[in-house]
Amino acid sequence: MNSKYPYIKRFSSDIGIPENILVKAFEVEKEFHFKILNEIDSEKRKKLYREVYNTVHSLYDRAKLPAKQNPKINLVNKFGHAFDGRSIIDVGCGNGDLLRAIRETGKPKRLIGVDGSEYVLSNSDPDIDFVKSDIIDFNLEDKFDFVFSDNVIEHIAPTDLESHLTSITRILKPNGKLIILMPNRLFGPSDVTRIFDYTYTNKIPAQGTHINETTYTEMIEVLEKHGFNKFKTIIPLPKIRSIFPGLRFNAKIISFLEKKEWFIQLLYNFKYKGKCVLKLDIFLECTY
Repeated sequence: MNSKYPYIKRFSSDIGIPENILVKAFEVEKEFHFKILNEIDSEKRKKLYREVYNTVHSLYDRAKLPAKQNPKINLVNKFGHAFDGRSIIDVGCGNGDLLRAIRETGKPKRLIGVDGSEYVLSNSDPDIDFVKSDIIDFNLEDKFDFVFSDNVIEHIAPTDLESHLTSITRILKPNGKLIILMPNRLFGPSDVTRIFDYTYTNKIPAQGTHINETTYTEMIEVLEKHGFNKFKTIIPLPKIRSIFPGLRFNAKIISFLEKKEWFIQLLYNFKYKGKCVLKLDIFLECTY
């Protein structure tokens, strides 16, 4: 076992990225983690975001083997035909896998991806409109039926979250839906800090590019202040979820349960190969 990074060998094996790349990525991300949190000037924070993501995208993408199939297909299948004839925008779209999965499995009216990284420009798709833009403060002329925030908010400093959500409300149609996916801090860390703790039992805080891992409770409170309502989520049990992918229930039930320490401790005990398997990852589908 590596005494400095006790979980690095296992983490490297699971995700297919060499140990030396993970160490380099952690060093880079940790430096920017604290720079961003401590920077009081918003424009300087935006510059730091661009720098760190251009750097780590380059590191990870050179090292990781290409997926055999689009990794977002299973996610999109949870929505059935909800996207048919609808306009969808993915804020912080990365390489566009989510939008491609929507196109491949349905008949959307329009697909747009927004991201601030140069990586987007080098992975453009003729059937998707990619817009290079800051994702904290942005605006588009059109409004959309669905806005996706797929593992984005945890990368945004708490002080920038207000502007980010305000930008999202500007581009949503009345009764449009925002879909948020992100890790739950109670089951972290979920970034490259896993080289130190890969148990998903919240033993240490995230120190990489996840500068705002949060919880259902905290996220719902923030969204309500921005005018969102009707919070729904998916069944947290993977086997049941695979049978009923479109099933939703009130997300405030999860919020209630995650406040119960005994319940969280119980979930920590459900482990497979040393990792907590019932992580209550945040899946929020809400209406504006």
